[in-house]
Amino acid sequence: MNKTLTVALALGGGFLGGLLTRYIAPPATFAQNKTPITKEIRAQIFTLVDSSDHTLGVFTTEPVFGSVSPYVGGAAPVRIVLRDSKGREIWIAGGSGIRPVTER
Repeated sequence: MNKTLTVALALGGGFLGGLLTRYIAPPATFAQNKTPITKEIRAQIFTLVDSSDHTLGVFTTEPVFGSVSPYVGGAAPVRIVLRDSKGREIWIAGGSGIRPVTER
């Protein structure tokens, strides 16, 4: 066989194979639609645990003691607290910077 015939047969076989796979092969699958991104998570307490399900810390809110409510309706001001597994404060936000002696 000469080169021209070999190239023509290879090209024709490629086209025929491509055509057959379009009509014989199963249809292509597509990935599922993306799940919508959660814009808000609501909880009163977040408990942080390790892979063994042991509590490492608790992220919560607490009322600010000894402060007068600046809010209409008497809603008590709160602070955000991160406590370790023994209940000691690791981090706080809001409220007074002065902590009671019992928490030092």
